[in-house]
Amino acid sequence: MSEDRTLFRGTAANVVGLGAGVLAVYGVQVLFTRTLPTGGFGILTVAVQIAFVAAAGSRFGMDLSTVRDVAIGTGAGGTATLRSLVDRCAGIAGLVSIGAAVVLAALSPLFGEYATAIAIGAASIPLAAVANTYLGATRGLKRMGPTLWVYWIGQPLAWMGLAGLAIALGGSTSAAVWTYDASWLLSLILAREAWRRASAGMGDEPAGREQLRAALRFGAPRAPSALLAQALFWADLWVLAHYRGADSVDIYSAVGRIAQVVLLFLTSFNLLFSPFAADLHARGERAMLDALFKRATRWALMGTIPAVIVLAVAAVPALQVYGHGYADGSTALRILLAGQLANVATGSVGFVLIMVGRTRLDLVDNALGVALLVALAAPLSSEYGINGTAVAAAVTLASVNALRLAQVHRYVGIQPYEGAYARLLPATAACAAAAVTAHLLTMHLRPFTDLVATCVAGIGVYLLLLPSAVSVDERAALGRLTRRITQRGSR
Repeated sequence: MSEDRTLFRGTAANVVGLGAGVLAVYGVQVLFTRTLPTGGFGILTVAVQIAFVAAAGSRFGMDLSTVRDVAIGTGAGGTATLRSLVDRCAGIAGLVSIGAAVVLAALSPLFGEYATAIAIGAASIPLAAVANTYLGATRGLKRMGPTLWVYWIGQPLAWMGLAGLAIALGGSTSAAVWTYDASWLLSLILAREAWRRASAGMGDEPAGREQLRAALRFGAPRAPSALLAQALFWADLWVLAHYRGADSVDIYSAVGRIAQVVLLFLTSFNLLFSPFAADLHARGERAMLDALFKRATRWALMGTIPAVIVLAVAAVPALQVYGHGYADGSTALRILLAGQLANVATGSVGFVLIMVGRTRLDLVDNALGVALLVALAAPLSSEYGINGTAVAAAVTLASVNALRLAQVHRYVGIQPYEGAYARLLPATAACAAAAVTAHLLTMHLRPFTDLVATCVAGIGVYLLLLPSAVSVDERAALGRLTRRITQRGSR
């Protein structure tokens, strides 16, 4: 029950912060689509996502190694060497990612019109890798706050502010990429400081060689696996860029960004759930892990459903906010939302495999997923454009997560489903009805008005009926949290 309450409270407390993060990411996108020249947003998106994917792979799995090692170490009461171990893991991530940045910058001329932006974006690779390693260590302590404020909110807000200033001073696409690098430098400084404060008092005994070897054994398969995992989210865009022009890439970049917004809730659960999975599995508490897995998956789905519904209903105005012509991606957006909903519905299956030490199996899954995505996206993108690309991405996401679901059941002995899911149906149906009604009444008004009205109606009705979708204990916990937040706000 202690783990259950901690996970629930941490997740509930993140809702407001995640909302701010969503708005920050959305604001960054709107800023660039409205200020950069035609094709600039697509070039920027490709460049920073290649850098982000490279950072994920080049940190050598040290971000999740620190999550696992810190969670298991604190659970077993052995914390004296953790600060030293985390610093060494950050050093490994930094060294490997510097090499990756140099290689990417050297190869950037091969990317044609994307070359300059990719070369500039390469500078962010070691900064993002080390920042995420320190944030992983704080999550190992079951503290989501630093990741929430530094990663989800701080980095996109810093990027938006710096980019807005750079563009106001006459900068364009290259300047926007430079400010992306700067935002990660700031994130690195804040992430390290957050870890040092959170771990104060643990002790500073040097980590032993065997501890470092164990971290490297865990991380080695994660290096290519993380690279492939990120490619699962962006290979469809790269394939589309090969077959279609800048206009299609711009539209699909916006579509992909909006569709991934719904993953913020699942990602929050993944990051918060990971240390619990590592700790409980290491202590042999499979029944507790299974119960927590079921609740975490249901809560993630509970938080994602209204976002998927309102974005699917208001797909056209959501894209029109970006500018003229983006509404052509509405069908692709709805297809991608379906794929992401399937992703959320299977829960933290990938993270469970990683936290119990099945990193090689995770590597195989990601390799199969990328191969399937490229095999589907190439012919579908060529023939059907962005809609075909979206179908390839949605089918791949659903297939990979179904495979992982079966693997978690077989190797860990847990699965995420229970009868309590049925309680979500009335709130879901009411949310859809309210969103459609609001959209029909406001669709002839300005796109932003239509979008806001649809969101307010759909999510508002959903929240009103949500208490009936949770258990008595969950309702009581949420009530206590709400009262605590209200009391703090009134002081």
